[in-house]
Amino acid sequence: MGARTYDGIVSLTRTAPSHPHTWRPMAFGNREPKHIRDPLCEPLWAGRRAIVHVDPDGVTIRDEEAAELEGFEALHEAIRTSNLAIDLVLDGYLMPGPLRSNPVADTAPGAESMLSPGQLTRQMFIGGGGSNRRREALERAEARRVVLEPEGPTAYIAIDLLWLDGQPLLDLPLLERRRLLESALAEADLVRRSVAVRPPVEAWYAQWKALGIAEFAVKDANSRYTPGGESPDWVAAPIPRR
Repeated sequence: MGARTYDGIVSLTRTAPSHPHTWRPMAFGNREPKHIRDPLCEPLWAGRRAIVHVDPDGVTIRDEEAAELEGFEALHEAIRTSNLAIDLVLDGYLMPGPLRSNPVADTAPGAESMLSPGQLTRQMFIGGGGSNRRREALERAEARRVVLEPEGPTAYIAIDLLWLDGQPLLDLPLLERRRLLESALAEADLVRRSVAVRPPVEAWYAQWKALGIAEFAVKDANSRYTPGGESPDWVAAPIPRR
């Protein structure tokens, strides 16, 4: 380990695992949400997880296996325009676009949905009510899958910032990475930053469910990021039906 300084913060940073272009999203763990010590909560987006790389040469979008995705030219341009840094690496979700509003910022009842009715139908949670938790988890994972056409309108919701201006941020706490994300990526019709909220989150359930979201993510504010690994400090929880 060696000491690195970033934006006034000194932290011990591991050697980043291989090259950022080989990084894959960090998977969720299996702990109960109540065991997350300092929780941040956000919607668990129905979309395709993707790592986005932005540098002076352009924008590259990679899937869960670090394979480069072809197409999505309008999204490439939107991310390039939204980039406020020299270079960065983002974790997030590809979703049908455009995104008309921010679902966490819009707190008023009846606020405009991010997605059209047709998109909401495709992303709506469909699952049975049994007691088999594993089966229900698989059903929820399947319900989050979204078919995206490379030439169709696609948006990106950034949930994490992994690299900024030549430096890996993997060992910074999640809360600090999210703060840096706000200064590194502007929002646009096709680009959003997912906004996390502190518990209690019951007031958000109805709004999230209106967007076709069946689960929310619970993450430790102090959690670090291991590309391709699994974090016990990131877990998914179903939104109660009532």
